[in-house]
Amino acid sequence: MAVIMKKKIVHVVLNLDIGGLEKVLVNCINRLPQSQYQHEVVALKGYSEEFKALLPSSVNVFSLNKKDGNDWSIFASFYKYLKCNKPDILHTYNLSTLELQLVAFICRVPLRVHAEHGRDIFDPTGSNKKYKLLRRLLFPLIHYVVAVSDDLFQWLKHDVGVKKHKLLLIANGIDTEYFKPIKETEKAQCFVFGHVGRLAKIKNQKLLIDAFLHASKIDSNFVHNAKLVIVGEGECRGELEERIKEVNLSESVSLVGAKINMLDEYRRFDAFVMSSLAEGIPMTLLEAMSCELIPVVTSVGGIPEVVNSENGYLYDSGDDQKLAQIMVQLVNKRSLAKMAGKEARKRIIDHYSEVAMVEAYSTLYQGAKTKLCVE
Repeated sequence: MAVIMKKKIVHVVLNLDIGGLEKVLVNCINRLPQSQYQHEVVALKGYSEEFKALLPSSVNVFSLNKKDGNDWSIFASFYKYLKCNKPDILHTYNLSTLELQLVAFICRVPLRVHAEHGRDIFDPTGSNKKYKLLRRLLFPLIHYVVAVSDDLFQWLKHDVGVKKHKLLLIANGIDTEYFKPIKETEKAQCFVFGHVGRLAKIKNQKLLIDAFLHASKIDSNFVHNAKLVIVGEGECRGELEERIKEVNLSESVSLVGAKINMLDEYRRFDAFVMSSLAEGIPMTLLEAMSCELIPVVTSVGGIPEVVNSENGYLYDSGDDQKLAQIMVQLVNKRSLAKMAGKEARKRIIDHYSEVAMVEAYSTLYQGAKTKLCVE
Protein backbone atom coordinates (compact mmCIF):
# COMPACT_ATOMS: atom_id res chain seq x y z
CA MET A 1 0.00 0.00 0.00
CA ALA A 2 1.36 3.41 -1.03
CA VAL A 3 2.03 5.90 1.77
CA ILE A 4 0.33 9.26 1.21
CA MET A 5 2.67 12.08 2.17
CA LYS A 6 0.93 14.98 3.87
CA LYS A 7 1.41 18.46 2.47
CA LYS A 8 2.85 20.76 5.11
CA ILE A 9 1.22 24.21 5.08
CA VAL A 10 2.48 27.21 7.04
CA HIS A 11 -0.13 29.95 7.50
CA VAL A 12 1.15 33.44 8.40
CA VAL A 13 -1.06 36.03 10.12
CA LEU A 14 -0.40 39.26 12.01
CA ASN A 15 -2.16 38.03 15.18
CA LEU A 16 -3.97 34.78 15.87
CA ASP A 17 -6.93 36.13 17.79
CA ILE A 18 -10.64 36.83 17.36
CA GLY A 19 -11.33 38.14 13.86
CA GLY A 20 -12.95 37.28 10.54
CA LEU A 21 -9.76 36.39 8.72
CA GLU A 22 -8.69 34.23 11.64
CA LYS A 23 -12.07 32.46 11.62
CA VAL A 24 -11.58 31.55 7.97
CA LEU A 25 -8.14 30.15 8.81
CA VAL A 26 -9.38 28.12 11.77
CA ASN A 27 -12.43 26.79 9.91
CA CYS A 28 -10.36 25.71 6.92
CA ILE A 29 -7.77 23.94 9.05
CA ASN A 30 -10.50 22.12 10.98
CA ARG A 31 -12.33 21.10 7.80
CA LEU A 32 -9.43 20.11 5.53
CA PRO A 33 -8.64 16.35 5.66
CA GLN A 34 -6.01 15.67 8.32
CA SER A 35 -4.87 12.70 6.25
CA GLN A 36 -3.73 15.08 3.49
CA TYR A 37 -2.45 18.18 5.30
CA GLN A 38 -0.26 19.13 8.23
CA HIS A 39 -0.72 22.75 9.35
CA GLU A 40 1.38 25.21 11.31
CA VAL A 41 0.51 28.83 12.09
CA VAL A 42 3.02 31.66 12.40
CA ALA A 43 1.75 34.83 14.10
CA LEU A 44 3.92 37.89 13.57
CA LYS A 45 2.94 39.57 16.84
CA GLY A 46 1.31 36.88 18.96
CA TYR A 47 -1.75 34.77 19.64
CA SER A 48 -4.38 34.14 22.29
CA GLU A 49 -4.43 30.76 23.97
CA GLU A 50 -8.23 30.78 23.85
CA PHE A 51 -8.30 31.18 20.07
CA LYS A 52 -5.42 28.74 19.59
CA ALA A 53 -7.54 26.14 21.44
CA LEU A 54 -10.00 26.20 18.53
CA LEU A 55 -7.36 24.48 16.38
CA PRO A 56 -6.60 20.74 16.47
CA SER A 57 -3.93 19.80 19.00
CA SER A 58 -1.71 18.65 16.13
CA VAL A 59 -1.36 22.24 14.86
CA ASN A 60 1.70 24.07 16.15
CA VAL A 61 1.44 27.85 16.62
CA PHE A 62 4.61 29.93 16.62
CA SER A 63 5.03 33.67 17.30
CA LEU A 64 7.78 35.85 15.85
CA ASN A 65 7.09 38.43 18.60
CA LYS A 66 7.31 41.31 16.15
CA LYS A 67 7.87 44.73 17.70
CA ASP A 68 5.79 47.72 16.61
CA GLY A 69 7.07 49.55 13.53
CA ASN A 70 9.82 48.17 11.29
CA ASP A 71 11.25 45.11 13.01
CA TRP A 72 13.78 43.67 10.58
CA SER A 73 14.69 40.83 12.95
CA ILE A 74 11.54 38.92 11.96
CA PHE A 75 13.00 38.24 8.51
CA ALA A 76 15.99 36.42 9.97
CA SER A 77 13.75 34.56 12.42
CA PHE A 78 11.37 33.53 9.67
CA TYR A 79 14.25 32.42 7.43
CA LYS A 80 15.50 30.11 10.19
CA TYR A 81 11.95 28.85 10.76
CA LEU A 82 11.43 27.95 7.09
CA LYS A 83 14.84 26.30 6.79
CA CYS A 84 14.05 24.17 9.82
CA ASN A 85 10.43 23.30 8.98
CA LYS A 86 10.61 23.08 5.15
CA PRO A 87 6.90 23.58 4.29
CA ASP A 88 5.37 22.56 0.97
CA ILE A 89 3.07 25.59 0.99
CA LEU A 90 3.26 29.08 2.49
CA HIS A 91 -0.03 30.97 2.83
CA THR A 92 0.15 34.62 3.94
CA TYR A 93 -2.90 36.72 4.85
CA ASN A 94 -3.30 40.45 4.10
CA LEU A 95 -0.69 43.12 3.53
CA SER A 96 0.90 42.92 6.99
CA THR A 97 2.39 39.48 6.21
CA LEU A 98 3.12 39.92 2.50
CA GLU A 99 6.81 40.83 2.87
CA LEU A 100 7.56 37.39 4.30
CA GLN A 101 6.82 35.95 0.85
CA LEU A 102 10.26 37.25 -0.14
CA VAL A 103 11.79 34.98 2.50
CA ALA A 104 9.69 32.06 1.23
CA PHE A 105 10.92 32.75 -2.31
CA ILE A 106 14.55 32.75 -1.14
CA CYS A 107 13.90 29.48 0.74
CA ARG A 108 12.26 28.01 -2.38
CA VAL A 109 8.98 27.05 -0.74
CA PRO A 110 7.31 25.02 -3.54
CA LEU A 111 3.86 26.70 -3.46
CA ARG A 112 3.41 30.29 -2.30
CA VAL A 113 -0.12 31.69 -1.76
CA HIS A 114 -1.27 35.10 -0.58
CA ALA A 115 -4.85 36.07 0.35
CA GLU A 116 -6.43 39.52 0.53
CA HIS A 117 -9.33 39.55 3.01
CA GLY A 118 -9.84 43.31 3.28
CA ARG A 119 -8.16 46.65 3.87
CA ASP A 120 -7.24 48.65 6.98
CA ILE A 121 -7.72 52.26 8.09
CA PHE A 122 -4.43 53.30 6.44
CA ASP A 123 -5.72 52.31 3.01
CA PRO A 124 -9.53 51.84 3.08
CA THR A 125 -9.96 52.40 -0.68
CA GLY A 126 -6.89 50.51 -1.87
CA SER A 127 -5.40 53.65 -3.46
CA ASN A 128 -2.24 53.96 -1.33
CA LYS A 129 0.65 54.16 -3.84
CA LYS A 130 3.23 52.71 -1.45
CA TYR A 131 1.09 49.66 -0.71
CA LYS A 132 0.29 49.16 -4.40
CA LEU A 133 4.00 49.28 -5.23
CA LEU A 134 4.79 46.74 -2.52
CA ARG A 135 2.20 44.36 -3.92
CA ARG A 136 3.43 44.84 -7.50
CA LEU A 137 7.00 44.08 -6.43
CA LEU A 138 6.16 40.95 -4.42
CA PHE A 139 3.23 39.38 -6.31
CA PRO A 140 5.54 38.10 -9.11
CA LEU A 141 7.18 35.90 -6.45
CA ILE A 142 3.83 34.35 -5.50
CA HIS A 143 2.10 31.55 -7.36
CA TYR A 144 -1.51 32.43 -6.50
CA VAL A 145 -3.27 35.49 -5.08
CA VAL A 146 -6.69 34.93 -3.49
CA ALA A 147 -9.45 37.54 -3.16
CA VAL A 148 -12.40 36.80 -0.88
CA SER A 149 -14.82 39.12 -2.69
CA ASP A 150 -15.41 40.26 -6.25
CA ASP A 151 -14.71 43.82 -5.16
CA LEU A 152 -11.19 42.80 -4.05
CA PHE A 153 -10.80 40.59 -7.13
CA GLN A 154 -11.52 43.44 -9.54
CA TRP A 155 -9.26 45.79 -7.60
CA LEU A 156 -6.37 43.30 -7.67
CA LYS A 157 -6.90 42.67 -11.35
CA HIS A 158 -7.37 46.23 -12.63
CA ASP A 159 -5.73 48.52 -10.06
CA VAL A 160 -2.89 46.39 -8.74
CA GLY A 161 -2.36 44.50 -12.00
CA VAL A 162 -2.24 40.89 -10.80
CA LYS A 163 -1.87 38.55 -13.77
CA LYS A 164 -5.03 36.64 -14.65
CA HIS A 165 -3.34 33.24 -14.47
CA LYS A 166 -2.54 33.62 -10.76
CA LEU A 167 -5.65 35.45 -9.47
CA LEU A 168 -8.44 33.53 -7.70
CA LEU A 169 -11.79 34.38 -6.15
CA ILE A 170 -12.65 32.21 -3.16
CA ALA A 171 -15.58 33.66 -1.24
CA ASN A 172 -15.73 33.18 2.52
CA GLY A 173 -18.18 30.53 3.65
CA ILE A 174 -19.71 29.34 6.91
CA ASP A 175 -21.36 26.30 8.47
CA THR A 176 -25.06 27.07 8.00
CA GLU A 177 -26.10 24.02 10.03
CA TYR A 178 -24.31 25.45 13.04
CA PHE A 179 -25.31 29.07 12.51
CA LYS A 180 -29.08 28.79 12.48
CA PRO A 181 -31.95 30.67 14.18
CA ILE A 182 -33.77 29.80 17.38
CA LYS A 183 -37.51 29.50 17.86
CA GLU A 184 -39.49 32.74 18.01
CA THR A 185 -40.66 32.14 21.57
CA GLU A 186 -37.10 32.34 22.86
CA LYS A 187 -36.56 35.94 21.67
CA ALA A 188 -36.60 38.85 24.13
CA GLN A 189 -39.27 41.57 23.89
CA CYS A 190 -36.82 44.45 23.45
CA PHE A 191 -35.53 44.86 19.88
CA VAL A 192 -31.77 44.29 19.93
CA PHE A 193 -29.45 45.70 17.28
CA GLY A 194 -26.26 43.66 17.46
CA HIS A 195 -22.80 44.40 16.11
CA VAL A 196 -19.72 42.17 16.15
CA GLY A 197 -16.26 43.41 15.25
CA ARG A 198 -12.87 44.62 16.34
CA LEU A 199 -13.17 48.03 18.01
CA ALA A 200 -11.07 49.88 15.46
CA LYS A 201 -11.22 53.02 13.31
CA ILE A 202 -11.91 50.99 10.15
CA LYS A 203 -15.04 49.51 11.79
CA ASN A 204 -16.36 52.99 12.70
CA GLN A 205 -18.57 51.87 15.62
CA LYS A 206 -19.00 55.47 16.79
CA LEU A 207 -21.45 55.86 13.91
CA LEU A 208 -23.63 53.10 15.41
CA ILE A 209 -23.83 54.97 18.70
CA ASP A 210 -24.60 58.27 16.97
CA ALA A 211 -27.29 56.65 14.83
CA PHE A 212 -28.89 55.11 17.92
CA LEU A 213 -28.91 58.58 19.51
CA HIS A 214 -30.58 60.10 16.42
CA ALA A 215 -33.15 57.29 16.39
CA SER A 216 -34.00 58.06 20.03
CA LYS A 217 -34.66 61.70 19.07
CA ILE A 218 -36.75 60.76 16.02
CA ASP A 219 -39.03 58.46 18.00
CA SER A 220 -39.49 59.07 21.73
CA ASN A 221 -40.47 55.41 22.30
CA PHE A 222 -37.43 54.04 20.50
CA VAL A 223 -34.97 54.26 23.38
CA HIS A 224 -37.40 52.31 25.63
CA ASN A 225 -37.93 49.54 23.08
CA ALA A 226 -34.49 49.09 21.54
CA LYS A 227 -30.95 48.26 22.59
CA LEU A 228 -27.58 48.30 20.85
CA VAL A 229 -25.09 45.58 21.80
CA ILE A 230 -21.52 45.86 20.52
CA VAL A 231 -19.40 42.71 20.77
CA GLY A 232 -15.64 43.02 20.42
CA GLU A 233 -12.44 44.51 21.79
CA GLY A 234 -9.84 46.87 20.41
CA GLU A 235 -8.01 50.16 20.60
CA CYS A 236 -11.17 52.28 20.26
CA ARG A 237 -12.92 50.91 23.35
CA GLY A 238 -12.12 53.91 25.55
CA GLU A 239 -13.30 56.37 22.91
CA LEU A 240 -16.58 54.47 22.47
CA GLU A 241 -17.18 54.25 26.22
CA GLU A 242 -16.73 58.01 26.50
CA ARG A 243 -19.19 58.63 23.67
CA ILE A 244 -21.84 56.40 25.25
CA LYS A 245 -21.54 58.29 28.55
CA GLU A 246 -21.46 61.66 26.81
CA VAL A 247 -24.85 61.08 25.13
CA ASN A 248 -26.40 59.36 28.18
CA LEU A 249 -27.01 56.00 26.49
CA SER A 250 -25.42 53.73 29.10
CA GLU A 251 -28.77 52.02 29.75
CA SER A 252 -29.37 51.28 26.07
CA VAL A 253 -25.94 50.76 24.48
CA SER A 254 -23.58 48.05 25.76
CA LEU A 255 -19.96 47.17 25.02
CA VAL A 256 -19.81 43.52 26.08
CA GLY A 257 -16.22 42.69 25.09
CA ALA A 258 -14.91 39.91 22.88
CA LYS A 259 -16.69 36.56 22.73
CA ILE A 260 -15.53 33.21 21.36
CA ASN A 261 -18.96 31.55 21.17
CA MET A 262 -20.77 33.93 18.84
CA LEU A 263 -23.81 31.74 18.22
CA ASP A 264 -25.26 32.64 21.63
CA GLU A 265 -24.77 36.34 20.86
CA TYR A 266 -26.43 36.19 17.43
CA ARG A 267 -29.44 34.47 18.95
CA ARG A 268 -29.98 37.44 21.29
CA PHE A 269 -30.07 39.89 18.36
CA ASP A 270 -33.01 40.93 16.19
CA ALA A 271 -30.92 42.75 13.57
CA PHE A 272 -27.24 42.85 12.67
CA VAL A 273 -25.64 46.27 12.13
CA MET A 274 -22.27 47.24 10.66
CA SER A 275 -20.68 50.64 10.12
CA SER A 276 -17.38 49.72 8.44
CA LEU A 277 -15.45 52.07 6.17
CA ALA A 278 -14.02 49.09 4.25
CA GLU A 279 -14.60 45.32 4.22
CA GLY A 280 -14.02 42.17 2.22
CA ILE A 281 -16.87 39.77 2.92
CA PRO A 282 -17.15 39.75 6.73
CA MET A 283 -17.56 36.36 8.38
CA THR A 284 -19.70 37.96 11.08
CA LEU A 285 -22.12 39.20 8.42
CA LEU A 286 -22.44 35.70 6.92
CA GLU A 287 -22.92 34.13 10.35
CA ALA A 288 -25.56 36.66 11.40
CA MET A 289 -27.52 36.32 8.16
CA SER A 290 -27.39 32.53 8.49
CA CYS A 291 -29.06 33.01 11.89
CA GLU A 292 -31.93 34.84 10.10
CA LEU A 293 -30.83 38.29 11.25
CA ILE A 294 -31.66 41.15 8.92
CA PRO A 295 -28.41 42.96 8.01
CA VAL A 296 -28.29 46.76 8.19
CA VAL A 297 -24.83 47.44 6.84
CA THR A 298 -22.63 49.90 4.98
CA SER A 299 -22.38 49.61 1.21
CA VAL A 300 -18.61 49.07 1.10
CA GLY A 301 -16.24 46.45 -0.29
CA GLY A 302 -17.80 43.05 -0.90
CA ILE A 303 -20.86 43.66 1.30
CA PRO A 304 -23.21 44.59 -1.61
CA GLU A 305 -22.36 41.19 -3.14
CA VAL A 306 -24.13 39.59 -0.16
CA VAL A 307 -26.83 42.05 0.90
CA ASN A 308 -29.63 43.32 -1.35
CA SER A 309 -33.04 44.99 -0.99
CA GLU A 310 -34.77 41.63 -0.43
CA ASN A 311 -32.65 40.47 2.49
CA GLY A 312 -31.53 43.66 4.23
CA TYR A 313 -30.56 47.32 4.12
CA LEU A 314 -27.49 49.07 2.71
CA TYR A 315 -26.51 52.64 3.61
CA ASP A 316 -23.54 54.94 2.95
CA SER A 317 -20.69 54.55 5.44
CA GLY A 318 -21.00 58.08 6.87
CA ASP A 319 -24.78 58.39 6.93
CA ASP A 320 -25.81 57.97 10.57
CA GLN A 321 -29.14 59.72 9.83
CA LYS A 322 -30.10 57.03 7.31
CA LEU A 323 -29.14 54.28 9.73
CA ALA A 324 -31.25 55.96 12.43
CA GLN A 325 -34.29 55.98 10.12
CA ILE A 326 -33.86 52.28 9.36
CA MET A 327 -33.52 51.47 13.06
CA VAL A 328 -36.77 53.27 13.90
CA GLN A 329 -38.56 51.54 11.04
CA LEU A 330 -37.48 48.08 12.19
CA VAL A 331 -38.44 48.66 15.82
CA ASN A 332 -41.90 49.90 14.81
CA LYS A 333 -42.49 47.22 12.19
CA ARG A 334 -40.77 44.07 13.36
CA SER A 335 -42.33 41.92 10.65
CA LEU A 336 -39.88 43.54 8.19
CA ALA A 337 -36.95 42.11 10.10
CA LYS A 338 -38.48 38.63 10.22
CA MET A 339 -39.28 38.48 6.51
CA ALA A 340 -35.89 39.81 5.42
CA GLY A 341 -34.15 37.53 7.90
CA LYS A 342 -35.53 34.44 6.18
CA GLU A 343 -34.29 35.75 2.82
CA ALA A 344 -30.92 36.50 4.41
CA ARG A 345 -30.47 32.91 5.56
CA LYS A 346 -31.48 31.59 2.13
CA ARG A 347 -28.87 33.84 0.50
CA ILE A 348 -26.10 32.43 2.69
CA ILE A 349 -27.15 28.80 2.22
CA ASP A 350 -27.26 29.22 -1.56
CA HIS A 351 -24.04 31.18 -2.09
CA TYR A 352 -21.70 31.13 0.93
CA SER A 353 -21.20 27.49 1.85
CA GLU A 354 -18.25 26.52 4.02
CA VAL A 355 -18.03 23.24 2.09
CA ALA A 356 -17.48 25.10 -1.19
CA MET A 357 -14.87 27.37 0.40
CA VAL A 358 -12.88 24.49 1.88
CA GLU A 359 -13.02 22.51 -1.37
CA ALA A 360 -11.66 25.54 -3.23
CA TYR A 361 -8.73 25.91 -0.84
CA SER A 362 -8.03 22.18 -0.99
CA THR A 363 -7.91 22.36 -4.80
CA LEU A 364 -5.58 25.33 -4.56
CA TYR A 365 -3.26 23.57 -2.11
CA GLN A 366 -3.06 20.62 -4.48
CA GLY A 367 -1.69 23.04 -7.06
CA ALA A 368 -4.66 22.74 -9.44
CA LYS A 369 -6.17 26.07 -10.39
CA THR A 370 -8.37 24.97 -13.30
CA LYS A 371 -11.65 24.82 -11.39
CA LEU A 372 -10.98 28.04 -9.47
CA CYS A 373 -10.14 30.51 -12.22
CA VAL A 374 -12.52 33.46 -12.51
CA GLU A 375 -12.55 35.44 -15.75
